[in-house]
Amino acid sequence: MSNLFSTLTLHHGAVLKNRIVMSPMTIQSAFYDGRVTNEMIEYYELRSGDAAAIIVESAFVENHGRGFHGALGVDTDAKIEGLSKLSSAIQEKGSKAILQIYHAGRMGSPELNGGAQPISASSVAALRDGAVTPLEMSAEEIEEMIYRFGAATKRAIVAGFDGVEIHGANTYLIQQFFSPHSNRRQDKWGGSREKRTAFPIAVLEEVQKVVKEMRADNFIIGYRFSPEEIEEPGIRFADTMYLLNTLAAYTPDYFHFSMNNWQRSSIVDTEDKELLIHKYRKQQTANLAKIPVYGVGGIHQKADAEKALEDGYDVVSLGKAYLVEPAWATKVRNNEECKIYADITEREKLKIPAPLWDIMDGLIIDSQEEERKRQRMKELQNVKVSFVPGTYFVSARGHNGSLPMEVTFSEDKIMSIVVDDRQESEGIANPAFERLPQLIVDGQTLNVDVISGATVTSQGVIDGVAEAVNKAGGNSEVLRYRPKPAVEHSDEVIEEMADIVIVGGGGAGLSAAVAALDKGKSVVLLEKFPAIGGNTVRTGGWVNAAQPEWQKTFPSLDGEKETLAALANTPYSEFNGRYLGDFKVLQQQIASYLADVEQGRNYLFDSVELHRIQTYLGGKRTDLKGNTISGQYDLVENLTNRAMESVNWLSDKGVDFNTSVVDIPVGALWRRSHKPKRPKGAEFIEVLQRNVVEKNGRIMTDTKAEHLIVEAGKVVGVEASKSNGTKVILHVNNAVVLTSGGFGANIKMLQQYNTYWEDIPAEIKTTNSPAITGDGIRMGEEVGADLVGMGFAQLMPVSDPKSGALLTGLIVPPANFVFVNHEGKRFVDECESRDVLSKAFIDHGGLVYMIADEQIRKTAANTSDEKIEREIQEGVIYQADTLEELAVQIGVPGEALVETIKRYNQYVDFGHDPEFHKSAFDLKVEKAPFYATPRKPAVHHTMGGLKIDTAAHVINKDGDVIPGLYAAGEVAGGIHAGNRLGGNALIDIFTYGRIAGENAADLK
Repeated sequence: MSNLFSTLTLHHGAVLKNRIVMSPMTIQSAFYDGRVTNEMIEYYELRSGDAAAIIVESAFVENHGRGFHGALGVDTDAKIEGLSKLSSAIQEKGSKAILQIYHAGRMGSPELNGGAQPISASSVAALRDGAVTPLEMSAEEIEEMIYRFGAATKRAIVAGFDGVEIHGANTYLIQQFFSPHSNRRQDKWGGSREKRTAFPIAVLEEVQKVVKEMRADNFIIGYRFSPEEIEEPGIRFADTMYLLNTLAAYTPDYFHFSMNNWQRSSIVDTEDKELLIHKYRKQQTANLAKIPVYGVGGIHQKADAEKALEDGYDVVSLGKAYLVEPAWATKVRNNEECKIYADITEREKLKIPAPLWDIMDGLIIDSQEEERKRQRMKELQNVKVSFVPGTYFVSARGHNGSLPMEVTFSEDKIMSIVVDDRQESEGIANPAFERLPQLIVDGQTLNVDVISGATVTSQGVIDGVAEAVNKAGGNSEVLRYRPKPAVEHSDEVIEEMADIVIVGGGGAGLSAAVAALDKGKSVVLLEKFPAIGGNTVRTGGWVNAAQPEWQKTFPSLDGEKETLAALANTPYSEFNGRYLGDFKVLQQQIASYLADVEQGRNYLFDSVELHRIQTYLGGKRTDLKGNTISGQYDLVENLTNRAMESVNWLSDKGVDFNTSVVDIPVGALWRRSHKPKRPKGAEFIEVLQRNVVEKNGRIMTDTKAEHLIVEAGKVVGVEASKSNGTKVILHVNNAVVLTSGGFGANIKMLQQYNTYWEDIPAEIKTTNSPAITGDGIRMGEEVGADLVGMGFAQLMPVSDPKSGALLTGLIVPPANFVFVNHEGKRFVDECESRDVLSKAFIDHGGLVYMIADEQIRKTAANTSDEKIEREIQEGVIYQADTLEELAVQIGVPGEALVETIKRYNQYVDFGHDPEFHKSAFDLKVEKAPFYATPRKPAVHHTMGGLKIDTAAHVINKDGDVIPGLYAAGEVAGGIHAGNRLGGNALIDIFTYGRIAGENAADLK
């Protein structure tokens, strides 16, 4: 017989009839006051009998301790009657009844708890959307809370339960006392790890004391824990093992992991693949080894459960499996296959309460529809496809418009696919245009995976070929159902030597590669995605560099005098040492400029010093919470001194800049932006890539760098892997350059380090390439690199609310549009910095609208009339013949919108904005049709990263250079401090990319 069905005797004498328990799952179906309902009894009764024990969902021990709607309570004696019925219903079927007891702490909310403010170990809000800052519990309140856990245990005993499970997991109150993130106390309940353990110990002792007083023989006492937290500081697995090894001395009956999968490894160190249960067994004391441990998550079939026991768990705990298979253990004993999904018609049969059913989307299927699909697939797989031979011309949708395609067929095969990609951004789209057609032709199937980082264009290719198939007399549905070609795993190891290895194929990496190749070095560039380009191809293409002679040819506006006056009046106390000299030069230039204005010589003022000071001050020396932000003035000085040099270097390499206009990007504060004639950042990527190829540099895509190789303290290579499993080991003669970008697409890392915004919710969108996940930062940290500014993420205010994409809708310089909120009113200077704009958006409901008129089409960047028309049809852009009609479409008051635009147009005429002091005006909003583009903040840029010096060396925690390691671009911190000005990202990556490449090439 399987070990699953052997008995287990617990410390206090209770005997489990098998090694299977139903884990606690919130069903949100108690009465409003927390009493048991008949619906709850029916739910638990149906699932009782074959499992050794049923652990009933978390029951709050105090009236204001709820963490969700419909919560069960064990806080008063009035609850005992209902709890008795519940325990009896479970026990009558043959399972032990265990009640989980908890308090939500700071995870509660006033809405759930009669308006009461949450409480916790310290007054620190949780990292989640809408979290309320809790009240710090007094010493008396802590003692009272410990007593409440004991009182709840007494009620469970009186109600006939066989045991309680102390809920020390899921970031609830007990875990909050142990966590260094939520517990900042300096008394006996907090401070050191030992003191943070005091509350869990006290709760366990109180529960044991009550059980002894009640003479509850064989009463089970369990303890549930979460092994790690993503917060920083937060619980790490070593902390958890300290806690459990400590609690083991008090001999509870079991410990219960709280995880989404029994095979889970670390969520903090994602490169550490060792299972937590294996770590647990290695680090357990002799006392802990005597206490059974329960494993939970991802167990669906008998084989899963047996493997969990084999891996080290003593008991398996199942949640979702029991939702859809109420007699799971019986089915397993009979060696039957267990269901994974519930049918859409089964809610009543499974006795699942409506609130629980509503959140079971991933576990519910329409079996009739699924069967229809299966039958259809079976039918289509036997259908032969034939074509009328020839070449067919079709047009599918891409990022920037139509994708003309030529698809050639023989009588029974797709022979070739040619895509006209001239409208697309090469850096994003090329893999879709090169690899997808080959995959389709090789497999003779449309069932191919889209290319990561090129989803829209990938789908465009697939849809275009499908249309051609139908035109040629074939059946595209048949090809969509054909199996995908098998991917062969490779155990090959490739080992090579190069002078320089660069990690990351965006603008910084390509700049470093070209700079090193210019010095005659051999270069290998690694890019983990199929597409090179990273975030660079997603940018608007604006590059900040002061070039006064060029900028003087464009007229200025009076509004800019206010910006200069503010800088002129900035007190010297803002600066010190070497900063002061630059600032004095700047003030002299401002005074000269203002004098010229008074005499009618009104040209646009700019200088390297102004760029430097605006970059430094724009970095926000303190954040929104008053924290001081680190920023390295020498890096800013170096950047602004060499900015124009970088623009000239790019021109020499072939970038075609548009010199007919001087733009001002969002948050840039000044008109100093050089921009290519071609859309987005694709010009930079294509030109630099061409230079790399022409100089015999190697670009390896689909190759992820994983670790740096270090010998005698020097970085001497990189370990990487290809998507098919091939290992790549690259040794270097000179150096490794990290240019892999920031971590804007890694929400867990953002939440871990965030100290800037009140919260970064898990559902927030990002403008970043999905490749930007902090790999280089992690690799650098592994070899001792220091990190700076990691807590500061910049949100892009003008992002697409649905996708997070930046370059949708009417994207234009802020001088050409107006922001309005849900009241139809302006609320901010459109030229403000991104962090100020983002906060203003959030304060005004998150969603705002950019209002413009027909003239906007003349200045709209990175788009076309065709794209604009398509986005109007799709609702990305709203269009109306009057402002009143536009107001109706976007749901704002018409009169307010009309009045707002009328006032704004007057300000444009006057060249002065008395409301918000906007510094630059170009267009009024007066010529129909009128447009509104909805915008919402999304994660855009991370300011923190590896610490570097002006030579792009990576610096370790002792302040020393790490030999053989350089970094450039968003992977490096210290330049932009707490906020990056628009147009400064590209000049950063090209300038420090060049510096890194040149210095790496010169390294002996």
